[in-house]
Amino acid sequence: MGVMHLVGWIILAVIALILLLLLFTPLGVTAGYSGGRATVAARIMCFDLTLYPRPEKKPGAAGRKKAKKAKKPAEPKPDRPAKEKKPKPPLVTREMAPELLRLLGRTLTRFRKKLTVNRFRLHMIVAGDDPYDAVMAYGALNSAFATAGAAAGRAFNVRQSDVRTGLDFSAASTSVDAQITVTLNLARVLAVALAAGAGFLKIKRDAARAAKAAAKERKEKDGTNADPDGGISQSEHS
Repeated sequence: MGVMHLVGWIILAVIALILLLLLFTPLGVTAGYSGGRATVAARIMCFDLTLYPRPEKKPGAAGRKKAKKAKKPAEPKPDRPAKEKKPKPPLVTREMAPELLRLLGRTLTRFRKKLTVNRFRLHMIVAGDDPYDAVMAYGALNSAFATAGAAAGRAFNVRQSDVRTGLDFSAASTSVDAQITVTLNLARVLAVALAAGAGFLKIKRDAARAAKAAAKERKEKDGTNADPDGGISQSEHS
């Protein structure tokens, strides 16, 4: 029995370790653009798995189409009388809309703070036939990058940033070399989802209480047994 208990504890420890790895392993995406070509890769820990462009498959026997087997026609099922279902109360009402919008804003803010920008690179060389236009475009870009960079630094957790601009009057066109890697883990996603779920349940509970209070107040004012939906009670028909 002692050996079996030890094996059981080892299995539980391995399962717990795997769950922890899944929860806290950084997952994300790496997107880049250089030389007129875009690339997208899935990031797992520190490894990138290319998603776009996809590698070309070599033609071979695996690429041949296989003949599909003819399927037997499905036998028609006998028609059954549809059961009458009671209408379910709506999940969301108009009265809940303002609170739900505020909850959405708080959820997006929490999610944004959980994101980590591991690496951001932007190298841009401004070119142009007219030196005046090129200089003006260069100055506007630097001003825009400075404003956007300050805002991004406050909004996101940026670990590494490399932004460079330059001028090249001899180049035929402006060149751009950009790449960004964004990651998060499942534990942070679950934390945001749990907070959003708790907020939604609170809004739902408060809306139900408000509806009951309004129905009770209407009943006291009217002196009738009117229901919250405006229906008439059975006692009023008699």
